[in-house]
Amino acid sequence: MASLTPTTALGGTIPFDETIGGNRIREVSDAVMASLAMLKGKGAAFKKAAASQLGTLPAPGNGGSDKPASTVWMGSDQYLVEGIDAATLSATFGASAAVTDQSDAWVRFDVTGDDVIAMLERLSGANTRKMKAGSATRTAIHHMHCVIVCRAAKTDFTILGPRSSAASLHHALVAAAASL
Repeated sequence: MASLTPTTALGGTIPFDETIGGNRIREVSDAVMASLAMLKGKGAAFKKAAASQLGTLPAPGNGGSDKPASTVWMGSDQYLVEGIDAATLSATFGASAAVTDQSDAWVRFDVTGDDVIAMLERLSGANTRKMKAGSATRTAIHHMHCVIVCRAAKTDFTILGPRSSAASLHHALVAAAASL
């Protein structure tokens, strides 16, 4: 039988974690994510299930760290849920939602530090300087579709990008941090 070793999105056996200048870039390899989309005509059941499992759903441009899960608005009646697996969400939402596991579809980097705004301004047109804790935005970073979630204003952000482009996104983050 083959001996399988799990790897991170960057191909390592342990997640990347480095401080460059005043900014820390940390790969988060154990994030559990699922997409959640309300099905047509199922609004009442969807909202009831959401209230019981997720609390208040975020408005457009919002997301954040509500316990037990972080829920990010991704589009009309569409959310990315981090911290609750797809099977649990499917059981809770039943026939009111389409749920798809996204754990291996995204790479997550947490970037923190006193110069993180300057770093992110080199990467994206998103106005991260004005983002408040709990806000989220979809943006392009080096031609990759990404999501930026503000965890703490001006100092703590999560960058979600396509796992298939993890090395490219990582390179962009490291280069921007090193340029400061």
